[in-house]
Amino acid sequence: MGRLITIAVAIVSCLLVWKSGAINGMIPGQQSAPPPLDAGPFISKSGDAMQGLKSVHLSLAGNLVLNGLAGVKITGSGDLIYPHKETLTLQMDVPSADGDVIVEVDERIENGHEYIRIPSQGPAWKDVTGNSKSQIAPGMDPIANLEFAHAFRASDDLGDITMDNIDVHHFSLTVDPGKYVEQLKADPSSGLTPADEAALTNAGIQVEVWISASDRYMHQMKIDMSTTQFTWSVTYHFSSFVAGGDTTSA
Repeated sequence: MGRLITIAVAIVSCLLVWKSGAINGMIPGQQSAPPPLDAGPFISKSGDAMQGLKSVHLSLAGNLVLNGLAGVKITGSGDLIYPHKETLTLQMDVPSADGDVIVEVDERIENGHEYIRIPSQGPAWKDVTGNSKSQIAPGMDPIANLEFAHAFRASDDLGDITMDNIDVHHFSLTVDPGKYVEQLKADPSSGLTPADEAALTNAGIQVEVWISASDRYMHQMKIDMSTTQFTWSVTYHFSSFVAGGDTTSA
Protein backbone atom coordinates (compact mmCIF):
# COMPACT_ATOMS: atom_id res chain seq x y z
CA MET A 1 0.00 0.00 0.00
CA GLY A 2 2.80 2.42 0.90
CA ARG A 3 4.41 1.95 -2.51
CA LEU A 4 1.10 2.54 -4.29
CA ILE A 5 0.52 5.75 -2.34
CA THR A 6 4.03 6.87 -3.26
CA ILE A 7 3.27 6.16 -6.93
CA ALA A 8 -0.03 8.02 -6.64
CA VAL A 9 1.64 11.09 -5.17
CA ALA A 10 4.25 10.97 -7.93
CA ILE A 11 1.46 10.90 -10.51
CA VAL A 12 -0.23 13.92 -8.98
CA SER A 13 3.08 15.72 -8.79
CA CYS A 14 3.71 15.37 -12.53
CA LEU A 15 0.27 16.62 -13.41
CA LEU A 16 -0.83 19.38 -11.69
CA VAL A 17 -11.52 17.35 -38.72
CA TRP A 18 -13.49 17.00 -40.07
CA LYS A 19 -15.63 20.12 -40.66
CA SER A 20 -19.33 19.29 -40.66
CA GLY A 21 -20.19 20.90 -44.02
CA ALA A 22 -17.46 19.32 -46.12
CA ILE A 23 -19.66 16.48 -47.43
CA ASN A 24 -22.99 18.28 -47.61
CA GLY A 25 -21.55 20.87 -49.96
CA MET A 26 -20.83 18.13 -52.51
CA ILE A 27 -24.30 16.53 -52.49
CA PRO A 28 -26.78 17.91 -55.04
CA GLY A 29 -29.72 19.62 -53.43
CA GLN A 30 -27.95 20.05 -50.11
CA GLN A 31 -27.26 23.51 -48.76
CA SER A 32 -23.69 24.31 -47.86
CA ALA A 33 -22.92 24.56 -44.17
CA PRO A 34 -22.22 28.04 -42.84
CA PRO A 35 -18.58 29.06 -42.96
CA PRO A 36 -16.56 28.10 -39.89
CA LEU A 37 -16.24 30.63 -37.11
CA ASP A 38 -13.02 32.56 -36.75
CA ALA A 39 -11.89 30.65 -33.67
CA GLY A 40 -9.10 33.01 -32.64
CA PRO A 41 -11.08 36.03 -31.39
CA PHE A 42 -13.90 33.81 -30.11
CA ILE A 43 -11.58 31.69 -27.94
CA SER A 44 -9.59 34.68 -26.70
CA LYS A 45 -12.83 36.37 -25.57
CA SER A 46 -13.77 33.16 -23.78
CA GLY A 47 -10.46 33.15 -21.94
CA ASP A 48 -11.06 36.74 -20.86
CA ALA A 49 -14.62 35.93 -19.76
CA MET A 50 -13.43 33.02 -17.60
CA GLN A 51 -10.67 35.08 -16.00
CA GLY A 52 -13.28 37.75 -15.19
CA LEU A 53 -15.37 35.36 -13.09
CA LYS A 54 -15.51 35.47 -9.31
CA SER A 55 -15.65 31.67 -9.05
CA VAL A 56 -16.61 28.51 -10.91
CA HIS A 57 -17.15 24.87 -9.98
CA LEU A 58 -15.41 22.10 -11.88
CA SER A 59 -15.31 18.35 -12.19
CA LEU A 60 -12.62 16.38 -13.98
CA ALA A 61 -11.97 12.88 -15.27
CA GLY A 62 -9.14 11.32 -17.24
CA ASN A 63 -6.35 8.80 -17.44
CA LEU A 64 -2.58 8.93 -17.00
CA VAL A 65 0.63 7.21 -18.03
CA LEU A 66 3.70 7.90 -15.88
CA ASN A 67 7.06 6.14 -16.01
CA GLY A 68 5.50 3.24 -17.85
CA LEU A 69 2.62 2.83 -15.38
CA ALA A 70 -0.50 2.92 -17.54
CA GLY A 71 -4.16 2.56 -16.75
CA VAL A 72 -4.29 5.06 -13.88
CA LYS A 73 -7.67 6.77 -13.77
CA ILE A 74 -8.24 10.14 -12.13
CA THR A 75 -11.49 11.87 -11.16
CA GLY A 76 -12.16 14.88 -8.99
CA SER A 77 -14.07 18.04 -8.30
CA GLY A 78 -13.54 21.40 -6.68
CA ASP A 79 -13.85 25.14 -6.98
CA LEU A 80 -11.77 27.91 -8.52
CA ILE A 81 -11.85 31.34 -6.90
CA TYR A 82 -10.10 33.94 -8.98
CA PRO A 83 -7.49 35.01 -9.47
CA HIS A 84 -5.36 32.27 -7.87
CA LYS A 85 -7.22 30.16 -5.33
CA GLU A 86 -8.22 26.55 -5.93
CA THR A 87 -9.49 23.65 -3.87
CA LEU A 88 -9.65 20.19 -5.45
CA THR A 89 -10.30 16.66 -4.25
CA LEU A 90 -8.78 14.04 -6.54
CA GLN A 91 -9.30 10.28 -6.55
CA MET A 92 -6.84 8.03 -8.34
CA ASP A 93 -7.60 4.46 -9.30
CA VAL A 94 -4.14 2.86 -9.37
CA PRO A 95 -3.82 -0.64 -10.88
CA SER A 96 -1.77 -3.24 -9.01
CA ALA A 97 -1.21 -7.00 -8.93
CA ASP A 98 -3.60 -7.21 -5.97
CA GLY A 99 -6.32 -5.20 -7.68
CA ASP A 100 -7.02 -1.51 -8.12
CA VAL A 101 -6.33 0.79 -5.18
CA ILE A 102 -8.21 4.07 -4.72
CA VAL A 103 -6.04 6.90 -3.36
CA GLU A 104 -7.56 10.26 -2.45
CA VAL A 105 -5.46 13.42 -2.64
CA ASP A 106 -6.64 16.88 -1.65
CA GLU A 107 -4.96 19.82 -3.35
CA ARG A 108 -5.07 23.52 -2.59
CA ILE A 109 -3.48 26.50 -4.32
CA GLU A 110 -3.50 29.83 -2.50
CA ASN A 111 -1.30 32.94 -2.51
CA GLY A 112 1.20 31.33 -4.87
CA HIS A 113 1.62 28.23 -2.71
CA GLU A 114 0.55 24.67 -3.44
CA TYR A 115 -0.51 22.26 -0.72
CA ILE A 116 -1.49 18.60 -0.75
CA ARG A 117 -2.68 16.09 1.80
CA ILE A 118 -3.54 12.40 1.68
CA PRO A 119 -6.44 11.83 4.10
CA SER A 120 -5.45 8.19 4.63
CA GLN A 121 -2.14 9.45 6.05
CA GLY A 122 -3.58 12.13 8.30
CA PRO A 123 -5.25 15.56 8.25
CA ALA A 124 -2.11 17.69 7.87
CA TRP A 125 -1.48 19.75 4.73
CA LYS A 126 2.00 19.75 3.20
CA ASP A 127 3.37 22.82 1.41
CA VAL A 128 4.87 21.41 -1.80
CA THR A 129 5.62 24.73 -3.49
CA GLY A 130 8.84 24.33 -5.48
CA ASN A 131 9.16 20.65 -4.61
CA SER A 132 9.37 18.92 -7.97
CA LYS A 133 8.77 15.50 -6.36
CA SER A 134 5.55 16.48 -4.63
CA GLN A 135 4.25 19.51 -6.48
CA ILE A 136 1.21 19.51 -8.71
CA ALA A 137 2.53 20.88 -11.99
CA PRO A 138 0.80 23.68 -13.93
CA GLY A 139 -0.38 21.09 -16.45
CA MET A 140 -2.95 19.99 -13.90
CA ASP A 141 -3.78 23.49 -12.65
CA PRO A 142 -7.27 24.40 -13.94
CA ILE A 143 -6.77 28.16 -13.67
CA ALA A 144 -3.41 27.97 -15.45
CA ASN A 145 -4.98 25.77 -18.10
CA LEU A 146 -7.34 28.57 -19.06
CA GLU A 147 -4.27 30.35 -20.42
CA PHE A 148 -4.39 27.84 -23.28
CA ALA A 149 -7.07 30.12 -24.69
CA HIS A 150 -4.36 32.68 -25.42
CA ALA A 151 -1.54 30.31 -26.38
CA PHE A 152 -2.77 28.36 -29.40
CA ARG A 153 -1.13 28.44 -32.82
CA ALA A 154 -3.84 26.68 -34.85
CA SER A 155 -7.55 25.99 -34.41
CA ASP A 156 -10.53 24.32 -36.06
CA ASP A 157 -14.26 24.97 -35.77
CA LEU A 158 -15.87 21.58 -35.05
CA GLY A 159 -19.45 22.82 -35.10
CA ASP A 160 -22.19 23.47 -32.56
CA ILE A 161 -23.84 21.17 -30.02
CA THR A 162 -26.09 21.47 -26.95
CA MET A 163 -24.38 21.11 -23.56
CA ASP A 164 -25.86 21.96 -20.15
CA ASN A 165 -29.07 22.82 -22.02
CA ILE A 166 -27.46 25.69 -23.92
CA ASP A 167 -25.82 26.07 -27.33
CA VAL A 168 -22.05 25.79 -27.32
CA HIS A 169 -19.37 26.11 -29.99
CA HIS A 170 -16.83 23.28 -30.20
CA PHE A 171 -13.25 24.09 -31.19
CA SER A 172 -9.97 22.19 -31.29
CA LEU A 173 -6.64 23.90 -30.59
CA THR A 174 -2.99 23.12 -31.11
CA VAL A 175 -1.17 24.88 -28.28
CA ASP A 176 2.22 26.53 -28.64
CA PRO A 177 4.00 25.23 -25.49
CA GLY A 178 6.64 27.96 -25.62
CA LYS A 179 4.01 30.69 -25.63
CA TYR A 180 2.11 28.95 -22.84
CA VAL A 181 5.24 28.75 -20.67
CA GLU A 182 6.03 32.42 -21.33
CA GLN A 183 2.54 33.38 -20.18
CA LEU A 184 2.97 31.39 -16.97
CA LYS A 185 6.40 32.92 -16.37
CA ALA A 186 4.95 36.40 -16.76
CA ASP A 187 2.48 35.71 -13.95
CA PRO A 188 4.28 35.71 -10.57
CA SER A 189 1.36 33.86 -8.98
CA SER A 190 1.43 30.93 -11.41
CA GLY A 191 3.86 28.91 -9.26
CA LEU A 192 5.88 27.81 -12.29
CA THR A 193 9.12 26.08 -11.24
CA PRO A 194 12.21 25.28 -13.37
CA ALA A 195 11.17 21.61 -13.34
CA ASP A 196 7.69 22.55 -14.61
CA GLU A 197 9.19 24.75 -17.31
CA ALA A 198 11.51 21.99 -18.49
CA ALA A 199 8.64 19.51 -18.72
CA LEU A 200 6.26 21.89 -20.51
CA THR A 201 8.59 23.65 -22.96
CA ASN A 202 8.60 20.80 -25.49
CA ALA A 203 5.26 19.28 -24.54
CA GLY A 204 2.72 18.17 -27.10
CA ILE A 205 -0.55 19.87 -26.13
CA GLN A 206 -3.88 19.39 -27.90
CA VAL A 207 -7.00 21.04 -26.49
CA GLU A 208 -10.70 20.94 -27.25
CA VAL A 209 -13.06 23.56 -25.83
CA TRP A 210 -16.83 23.90 -25.71
CA ILE A 211 -17.82 27.58 -25.34
CA SER A 212 -21.24 29.08 -24.68
CA ALA A 213 -22.58 31.00 -27.66
CA SER A 214 -24.33 33.51 -25.39
CA ASP A 215 -21.89 34.47 -22.62
CA ARG A 216 -18.59 33.01 -23.92
CA TYR A 217 -18.04 30.90 -20.79
CA MET A 218 -16.09 27.70 -21.30
CA HIS A 219 -18.30 24.78 -20.28
CA GLN A 220 -15.81 22.03 -21.05
CA MET A 221 -12.12 21.66 -21.84
CA LYS A 222 -10.34 18.45 -22.86
CA ILE A 223 -6.54 18.45 -22.69
CA ASP A 224 -4.18 15.83 -24.10
CA MET A 225 -0.63 16.48 -22.95
CA SER A 226 2.51 14.46 -23.60
CA THR A 227 5.97 15.17 -22.17
CA THR A 228 9.12 13.14 -21.58
CA GLN A 229 7.90 12.57 -18.00
CA PHE A 230 4.22 11.79 -18.38
CA THR A 231 1.24 11.50 -20.70
CA TRP A 232 -2.26 12.35 -19.64
CA SER A 233 -5.71 13.12 -20.97
CA VAL A 234 -8.13 15.01 -18.75
CA THR A 235 -11.55 16.56 -19.37
CA TYR A 236 -12.65 19.48 -17.18
CA HIS A 237 -16.32 20.39 -16.94
CA PHE A 238 -17.17 23.86 -15.63
CA SER A 239 -20.45 24.92 -14.03
CA SER A 240 -21.98 27.33 -11.49
CA PHE A 241 -20.31 30.38 -13.02
CA VAL A 242 -20.32 33.31 -10.59
CA ALA A 243 -19.65 36.87 -11.70
CA GLY A 244 -20.14 39.83 -9.38
CA GLY A 245 -21.52 37.60 -6.65
CA ASP A 246 -24.36 36.16 -8.74
CA THR A 247 -24.61 32.75 -10.37
CA THR A 248 -24.80 33.43 -14.09
CA SER A 249 -25.10 29.96 -15.61
CA ALA A 250 -25.82 26.40 -14.52
